[in-house]
Amino acid sequence: MLELSSAKKNKVNLADYNCQQDIENRIFMSDFSTLDVEVLEEILFSSLKISLKKLARNIGCEETELLASLEKLSKTGLLTIQEDAILVDKEKRKYFEFQISRFDPQFKPDMEFLQGLFRKVPIHLLPNWYAIPRTSNNIFESIVEKYLFTPHIYQRYLADLNFGDPIVNAIINDVFSAPDFKTSSSDLISKYNLERRRFEEILLFLEFNFVCCLCYQKEDDHWFEYISPFHEWCEYLKFVRATETPRIAPKEPIKRYKESDFHFLEEMSQLLLKAKKKPLPIEKTAAVEKLCLVKLAVWDEGKLQALEAADEWLDFSLENRALHLYRHPHNRILSNGAAERYIREAEKSIKRVLHGEWVYFDDFIKGVLVPLNEDSVVMLKRVGKHWKYTLPTYGKEEILLLKATIFEWLFEMGMVSTGTCRERDCFCVTAFGRFFFDE
Repeated sequence: MLELSSAKKNKVNLADYNCQQDIENRIFMSDFSTLDVEVLEEILFSSLKISLKKLARNIGCEETELLASLEKLSKTGLLTIQEDAILVDKEKRKYFEFQISRFDPQFKPDMEFLQGLFRKVPIHLLPNWYAIPRTSNNIFESIVEKYLFTPHIYQRYLADLNFGDPIVNAIINDVFSAPDFKTSSSDLISKYNLERRRFEEILLFLEFNFVCCLCYQKEDDHWFEYISPFHEWCEYLKFVRATETPRIAPKEPIKRYKESDFHFLEEMSQLLLKAKKKPLPIEKTAAVEKLCLVKLAVWDEGKLQALEAADEWLDFSLENRALHLYRHPHNRILSNGAAERYIREAEKSIKRVLHGEWVYFDDFIKGVLVPLNEDSVVMLKRVGKHWKYTLPTYGKEEILLLKATIFEWLFEMGMVSTGTCRERDCFCVTAFGRFFFDE
């Protein structure tokens, strides 16, 4: 049986319950025709004893066609045929009432479906499988909180997954890198030369590890079977992909505010060098104020005077001067009084544009997903009967913080270059910024 080789692994063990019967049923379903599904739906919503002739009339098919479908369904143990009567097994019917939802045109492999999947496993196994407290009042919500609560938590969980079988890891990669996050089962089976039973075991295991799910889509007179991430995560990934910040074409007329990436630090350095020789008469500019904030100089009666710490700072490389400035406890954004934790979150927003090419700021903010206030954390929430990853909305205050963080704070550190293009603010992450923020 499949297992995880990660130290931080779940302990999902398919052998803990009757998985072989589950796999057999899934193999049967993979071979369903459109008529088979129609017959199954009619049986599931009828009584436990049905007349064969009546069933044929309700569906509108010949008895010979119906018998062929019933013969297939009987192999699952769902029904037996006695003369003109179809007798349905009550327990097996419950199983297929859940599984038939995969063939519904409105089917979404969402958290509600995942919760239903868990109900097919003896409840005492779930705390063992997912390392949650046995005293939990709601096992499913405990699983959500531990593994799925925020995109960061779920991404870290996915990153920690390391299945012993390289084929399983490759299938996950194929699904998550697909253009529409949908990968054909037949393509995967062919690509990795898998027997159907082996494929079903892998998918069942991936479903219980809430990685991806087996789905069906009707195409003409047949079913297209595909694999997709769970719905809520898929919707989040689609949002991320749709809000990828467009890059400004190289031929566009970008006007940089300053030609040097480290212009602000160079300005601070030049002022210090002059102030070391003698007190420098100067107005209180941003560079002067920063020198005073980080205790490299004092400004008194219109004159700037270097302090003892200036010599050591000037001996640093430009990158190390930037790091000293970035880490100094007294340094802050001059134009915005936001709490430091929100500034740190705002900084992280540039990780989506670490390619180093120029982007418009107003395009960039459409894809920002960092928490800039108490109400803007992206998290998995129940909304009515369903779940979804809630996306943040930013008001004027949050947008001003983002702009100050990029155009002032990170610009001063030499981590971004700023400018305008066609009268729109734009920026790019510098080589130093990419080095600093690249994980």
